[in-house]
Amino acid sequence: MGTLSKASRRAAGKRRFLGLFGAWAPLALAFVLPLSGARAGEDCRSLDIHLDAAAGFTDITCDSLADSHADISDTREMIFAHDSRSVFVIRHLAAGNRTYLKLMAPKDLIESAFAKAEGWAAGPGGNGYAAVRFTGWRKVSPDLQLSCFGFARFTGHVDHSMGYRNAIYGYYCAKQPDAVSEAEAHRLLGAVTFSFE
Repeated sequence: MGTLSKASRRAAGKRRFLGLFGAWAPLALAFVLPLSGARAGEDCRSLDIHLDAAAGFTDITCDSLADSHADISDTREMIFAHDSRSVFVIRHLAAGNRTYLKLMAPKDLIESAFAKAEGWAAGPGGNGYAAVRFTGWRKVSPDLQLSCFGFARFTGHVDHSMGYRNAIYGYYCAKQPDAVSEAEAHRLLGAVTFSFE
């Protein structure tokens, strides 16, 4: 039953990922692999997204995957930063040839990362980011209640479409009773840099 459960979760993840894409041609991406596969533990300097040292995390790991099928391709990158009281997950999705990313709300992009999430409310965005605040219980520790904010920023509008070339999205969660402050959210989002627009 455990294998079936993992396969079902993997299939659901593929469906969510494919929902981000729109195609210029009537082709579908049926080849999507989980990000944790190829090139795990990659040097963070090789990514197109970066987390400045000012964010203050004691442990940062990175991951990336480039994938293609026929003439459709994509690149996925992730930064996972944490310390004793918080976690900051930043993802970058880049559309390749003949594809674009559909604009989506932060909640729709990150909710599946949690065992439970509630109390969704508008959060401190700015600098092109949409943001939400919420209380979350991560799947890795479903008994631990966290104060969180999620964010998303889409860049590089594709001409003659309703889509974008790049999406940066993710969440920050901390072991604290109060909501993540606006100043903290702005400090963290300000520490996220990227080499595209």
